[in-house]
Amino acid sequence: MENIEATLSAIKIALYGIMVAVLAVLLLVLYEHNGRNGFAPKTSGWCGTQSTSTPLSTKQQHGKDLFIANCAACHSKNMKDDLTGPALGDVTEHWGKYLRKDLYAYIRNSQAMLKSKHPRAVEVWKKWQPTLMTSFPNLTDGDIEDILAYINAQKK
Repeated sequence: MENIEATLSAIKIALYGIMVAVLAVLLLVLYEHNGRNGFAPKTSGWCGTQSTSTPLSTKQQHGKDLFIANCAACHSKNMKDDLTGPALGDVTEHWGKYLRKDLYAYIRNSQAMLKSKHPRAVEVWKKWQPTLMTSFPNLTDGDIEDILAYINAQKK
């Protein structure tokens, strides 16, 4: 009888542990989705009222749409926090000593830039390996410029 009670007690403890772990994972997922990634409504004041922000230009809005569709799964919307990929707020500064077309090429196919041993691509790889950036071969120069315009608007 003591063995059965001890076994039941151990099972209860294990179940409580599993419940705590599941709750912790759920809280982290909610935090990641609503907090760090920046998709929760921005609030201020006492009653959680919506904050006002500067309206986006057409170019920036297009960049935002492209960012959400292509970039937001790995890069934080607030442009300041690292997620699966680095914060993008200073991306143009980090690539500033290289040709703009190099940044475009990296966004379209980071693996090809890495194979060509481009110094900035190698630098990013050293910091973020083994994570590879998804390739976006269908983004035009204009699309990338719109994304960069949105990024620059967000970091302000």
